[in-house]
Amino acid sequence: MNGSDRIRILIVENEGLVGCDMAACLNGLGYRVVGTCATGEDALRLYDELQPDLVLMDVHLDGTLDGIETTRRLQQKGHVGVVYVTACADLETVQRARETQPHGYLLKPFNQDELRLTVEVAATRHLKEMDRVRREQSYFETFESLADGVIAADLAGVIVFMNPAAARITGWEQGQVVGRSLHEVFRIYHASGEPAAVELSTAAHSANERTVWLTTLNGNRVAVQDRSTPLRDQSGQLTGVVILFRGLPVPASEAPSASAAAERAAQAPLVDVVESISDPLIALDGGWNLIYANASAQRLFERGPDKLLGANLWDLLPTATRESHYEALAHALLHRESVTRELYFEEKQTWLEIRGHPFAEGLLVLMQDITSRREEAERRNRMDRLESLGLLARGFAHEFNNLLTVLLGNISLAEMRLRSAVQLPELHTAKQATLQAQGLVQQLLTFARGGAPIKRPTQLGDLVEQFFLHHSRATRIEYRLELAPNLPNLAVDPAQIRRLLGNLIRNAEQAQGDGGVITVRCVAADPGEMFPHEMLADHPSLPTGIVIEVNDQGEGITTENLAHIFEPYFSTRKAENATGLGLTVCESIAKAHGGSISVRSEGEKGTSVRFYLPVDAEGEEVDAIGISTAFENAPHSSVPRILVLEDDPLVRSLIVRNLSSQNYEITESAEGSETVRLYQESLQEGRAFDLVILDLSIPNGMGGVRAMERLRQLDPDVLAIVSSGYSDDPVMAKPAAYGFAAVLPKPYEPADMIRLVKTVLAQRTVRQ
Repeated sequence: MNGSDRIRILIVENEGLVGCDMAACLNGLGYRVVGTCATGEDALRLYDELQPDLVLMDVHLDGTLDGIETTRRLQQKGHVGVVYVTACADLETVQRARETQPHGYLLKPFNQDELRLTVEVAATRHLKEMDRVRREQSYFETFESLADGVIAADLAGVIVFMNPAAARITGWEQGQVVGRSLHEVFRIYHASGEPAAVELSTAAHSANERTVWLTTLNGNRVAVQDRSTPLRDQSGQLTGVVILFRGLPVPASEAPSASAAAERAAQAPLVDVVESISDPLIALDGGWNLIYANASAQRLFERGPDKLLGANLWDLLPTATRESHYEALAHALLHRESVTRELYFEEKQTWLEIRGHPFAEGLLVLMQDITSRREEAERRNRMDRLESLGLLARGFAHEFNNLLTVLLGNISLAEMRLRSAVQLPELHTAKQATLQAQGLVQQLLTFARGGAPIKRPTQLGDLVEQFFLHHSRATRIEYRLELAPNLPNLAVDPAQIRRLLGNLIRNAEQAQGDGGVITVRCVAADPGEMFPHEMLADHPSLPTGIVIEVNDQGEGITTENLAHIFEPYFSTRKAENATGLGLTVCESIAKAHGGSISVRSEGEKGTSVRFYLPVDAEGEEVDAIGISTAFENAPHSSVPRILVLEDDPLVRSLIVRNLSSQNYEITESAEGSETVRLYQESLQEGRAFDLVILDLSIPNGMGGVRAMERLRQLDPDVLAIVSSGYSDDPVMAKPAAYGFAAVLPKPYEPADMIRLVKTVLAQRTVRQ
């Protein structure tokens, strides 16, 4: 049975349609969605009834509890994994959510792959945690019930557990010993009075039980038999020691004298126990001098015991390290406290985590290489910044695209009115600048969120040719096009493909600052070229994919840099104010289309970038003007009445003026609940609207998806177009899945809206 068969999921989501979509997706992936609800109160009640393993939790919920407070209360009830699924990414909310230690944080909007990966990671983590909890509970119950004493300590000899039997023998209370030194509690001596060291059993050597003398808390000496075994983690690294011992009825006359024991009261060095530790371990006296260094420490400092023992710790480290960490370590030494620091060991170019614990008069210091952990933390931090940029980009795109819609619409209307009277090149220039601004906004949005493409049937050869008709060509660059004829149409997002092509051409131009040749090929993929080392059958009559390839004769990319070219912000052209986002955007576009992008380059020999797109690329297809090919719709009405939902008054005014010019009867609304009310009233009057145009996002109100859900409950045959500046929203990529007949991305020209509205209404009549 795999992990997904065992995971029971509860969805807490106040958007009903979103919750239903997540449930359908997860059930299709093999998980078991045991319930959905919209409030924190219902979530707490359903948890008691359904006992889910994983909860997908929105932050903003109906009711009095938000998602974070609901999570806190769920965690008080039992072990449950929580993944926040929300559009909230402000620092305050993220910090509150982080305090609940969630198993994931998925930002809306998201696609099915993002949901699948997030739930897979969270489910795997939850199952491992439950196994660990069950294992630890089993160990705990076993140790608690043993008649023999059990003490567990970490590598530094700090006690982490002691059972009741050990408390009775040593005279210490269980609550007293956790955090104390092992040698303070488990003080053992040979019969001669010499301090006895803890002897570890290993796979190759099993330590025999022996009789030693234990000094209890009140100073009594009791004979005990002890046996010790190492604790190791999953990678086999030593993490601590477990000591089992039992008291023996030995006459007091045979016990070593107190004076002999006092003379040898020096604590047995813990290094005798941990010589086999693979991480560097050193012991320091009160003057920072090394009194012990294991083999790993000797390798780290590249010195033998003769040169290492007696050396001062700070002489082994750079001066900057002393300035950064001396105060913290000196405080730990003076106050006999544990300390943890992270320092950069410049000589080895590695990051070390040092954990110091009081030991005798000095410190026992364990050093662990955390370079990979630091790099991973930096990577996660970089991804967090990208996520924050994504949220900023989405909000910026929505507001800015509304403004661009007003600008583009009014410029287009002015052009139409003045076309017969006078030609104004200034209007044409302003219009082109507005379209370029749209491209920049969409580039940022695609980079930040990997926007879902709005696919339309496209002839890639024609798209490439049209691109160069409007491309501002660089000086001293020769452009060559090789476009194969009779290529099949593909379902792609033309705007995103133009964006990808523009980035590749710009890179090629910058690589040839002194002039050169750029060759752009658009051809059917050659299986023999793609799989040069494999035996292939005869090529099929239709190509399985199409390749757009951009070649330049520039300076090329070094092998060292080639491994980093798709990383965000990586650029070798800092002096040219390069952002380092171009190829990251291209990779996002390629993946969103089910394709791939690859780069071949050699220094001084030019670069070749290949974008491969399979013919059967997945994704719902819309036609050339944005109508979903998967949609069939409503009954005919003779009255051309249109209901508009748009919160921006400037955009709403433009829509009304534009559609009124076509003699449509327009009713406008600014919030989704108002839209639903107007539609319901029209149904009751027997004058249903022919078409509804819904803005996707309404701040602090009901947006297009929720409004469409309510409208479909009133009228299953409602005909609607969704419009948004959030081109990366899943609704824009798969409109039919949410009940919409077509999509209208912002910004758009008035003629585009009129053409789409007329076509949607005409197709409804034809289908009827």
